[in-house]
Amino acid sequence: MHRRPVRFLRPTRRRVSLGLSRPVRRSLALVALSVLAAVVPSSAASASLTITYTVDGISGANGWYRGSAGGNYIVLHWHVSDPSATTVGCEPGLKILGPTTAFTSSCSAQSGPETATKTLVVKIDADPPVGVSPSVARGADFNGWYNHPVGIGWSGSDATSGIASCTSVTYGGPDGAGAAVGGGCTDNAGNTASSPVALSYDGTAPVLSKVTIASGAAADVLRWASSSASDTAVVQRYARGNKEQPIVFRGTGSSFADKKIQSSLEYTYSVQTSDQAGNISQKISLVALPKVLTLRKLPYVPRASSKPILRWDAVRRASYYHVQLFRGSKRIFAAWPVKNELGLPAAWKWAGHRYRLGPGKYRWYVWAGLGRRSFANYKAVGSARFIVPRR
Repeated sequence: MHRRPVRFLRPTRRRVSLGLSRPVRRSLALVALSVLAAVVPSSAASASLTITYTVDGISGANGWYRGSAGGNYIVLHWHVSDPSATTVGCEPGLKILGPTTAFTSSCSAQSGPETATKTLVVKIDADPPVGVSPSVARGADFNGWYNHPVGIGWSGSDATSGIASCTSVTYGGPDGAGAAVGGGCTDNAGNTASSPVALSYDGTAPVLSKVTIASGAAADVLRWASSSASDTAVVQRYARGNKEQPIVFRGTGSSFADKKIQSSLEYTYSVQTSDQAGNISQKISLVALPKVLTLRKLPYVPRASSKPILRWDAVRRASYYHVQLFRGSKRIFAAWPVKNELGLPAAWKWAGHRYRLGPGKYRWYVWAGLGRRSFANYKAVGSARFIVPRR
């Protein structure tokens, strides 16, 4: 069987027609272009019409202006984005005078079909509060000085923006005479006015130190030191067994000699100092033991200071006196003074033994010697006791 050879057909290009006429196809192309133009923005499209402003002035608080560097006014500048736009009220440099609480300025512009309007309310107060003054909560505590914290408040007025706040403080130092305490008021625009007040303040009490007492035959001498040489010292004294505490010294200085003491009496001295502001130091008390012991009767046995002096009333026609000293029941000392007093030594030798006037209880006796000592003619004068305390 004979077969015919296979023949391959060569591909050919043919236009496929949707059956649309040429005018219809052109209309569809225009619609596609329109849609594309709507989706893809053109770089040549014009911006929106806007209005802004700037101010030549000092910005304050709460939307206020505190005038400008030139005075109590500001300069308002309107700016329209399209220079070719038609404008109303958009002056490039509008000077607005203060003070004012509500100056209204408006700018309107039109460019083609677009319009824009902006309104600004301006508040100007460049004046600080007036009548600013302090008020101290109380008067001075002592001699024109304050010695503990004191409250101070300020007040004032402002006719334009009103007062926002005034200072209120409690002053408690530093110490000083005529110290300046600052304060004042601020208005709602941020303007401030100050009015310092001067007051003398000292809240520090003086420090009393180095208080000593020295007992003497003629006087008790009290010494002390205070923080300042100008501090005033007050010294009170009371005798043991007596409730009265008279003031025996008041004044400046660092010592006092009490020459009005009585023999055999124990005294307690209290010293306290105060400064110019009335601050008072701690009170310090010291006991002065008698230097001179007598035969007087007391409701207590006196304690003696170091190296006491025994003294008694003179006896008429006495040529000498005889004194004996006992510690407990033991005689430890004897002397024959010609005067009616005898100073006891701190240590001595008696009957082959050495003694010292140490802590303990003592009794002493006095006799008046009439005539020569060899006559041994004695008359009893008296006896008394005393105590030597531990030092």
